[in-house]
Amino acid sequence: MSGSASQGSDYTLSGTHKKVTIPAGQSSATVILHSIEESENDSNETATMTLSKGAGYELDNNTATVTITP
Repeated sequence: MSGSASQGSDYTLSGTHKKVTIPAGQSSATVILHSIEESENDSNETATMTLSKGAGYELDNNTATVTITP
């Protein structure tokens, strides 16, 4: 994960830390980002997930970016 938002203070992710499992026979997996409400007025922040190439699969697009708005 990268971007201007910080995991733990701005958002949490579902699942296992730094791991996404795509089940055999499937072509996708779901990761849920939960924003954390902050008491201070922040500006919009981004969180970008980048997937790494590995043996046995191909990636059409290896990044996804979301914007967290206050």
